[in-house]
Amino acid sequence: MKYPVVLVLLFIPFFVLWVSLSSCGHHAPTSTHSQDSLAARNSGAAKDQFFPVDDYLEAEILSVDSMPMAFWKYVTHDNRTDSTLITTGDFNTLALQFLPPEIRNGGLNNNFTENSFADRATESITFTYTPTDKTNPLQRVDVLTTRGVQAQEVKSIYMERKHSAGDTVILQKLLWRARHGFTIVNRIYVKGQAPKDEQVRVSWASDEAEQ
Repeated sequence: MKYPVVLVLLFIPFFVLWVSLSSCGHHAPTSTHSQDSLAARNSGAAKDQFFPVDDYLEAEILSVDSMPMAFWKYVTHDNRTDSTLITTGDFNTLALQFLPPEIRNGGLNNNFTENSFADRATESITFTYTPTDKTNPLQRVDVLTTRGVQAQEVKSIYMERKHSAGDTVILQKLLWRARHGFTIVNRIYVKGQAPKDEQVRVSWASDEAEQ
């Protein structure tokens, strides 16, 4: 899963364009081939589309994966936290939970609705996506952007996903902090038992950078 970091750099101009359009009440194409998508949009052949959450997260994962760095994993269970260094393979296994099938291959644009909120005090914009079908396992996606040096930048992506297996229901809350780390909280419901929480946090940024 090694890819050049240049993939992320190529994605940045497209993201800036999307946020600019979205802040004006429009959406930009999800494809990373932005010129072709814009041409189709201008010709009326493409409908409005949402922020490409899957493309952005995949670019972040590939970027982190390609850099020589240490990954720390913190697991909290029963009010106890254990920490350990993990391998790149372990990082990828955990990080890929942020790319569920519900958002791949245009799933977000086709099966979700978008609402946005701009906070002038913090110069942030939140884009919230909710499924049109309430039985969709992915129940919510929030993309939070904040004012950067030149334009809006992604600060975090939050997801809520619910799935079941037999008598067990798992509610997942996933938070991706751009360029810093991510947290996955699993609330496990087993029939006839009290719910149990397990939190996994992975960090590749220094403590100072996460403040």
